Amino acid sequence: MSYLIICSVALAVSGLTLFSGFGLGTLLMPAFALFFPLEVAVGATAMVHLANNLFKAALFGKHADPGIVLKFSLPAALAAVLGALLLNRLSGMEPIM
Repeated sequence: MSYLIICSVALAVSGLTLFSGFGLGTLLMPAFALFFPLEVAVGATAMVHLANNLFKAALFGKHADPGIVLKFSLPAALAAVLGALLLNRLSGMEPIM
């Protein structure tokens, strides 16, 4: 039963973000955190993000300007890699407080 609830929440939130363009992580992460440990909830939210983005790309991708897509996606990919490296480095540090 809980799997049905989780899938229903993921589908509903993904549908809402199709029109608004934001809010998937904000709404879905707390819902997943009720059912899963936090690490699993973050990973599950990332998988829903990926599926949602692939779905939107299939729907609207043919209308996208390739030049604009490259101007946004290349710096975003670089920033994602740098952010992941920074997070990995910071995760080993002792907390300040």
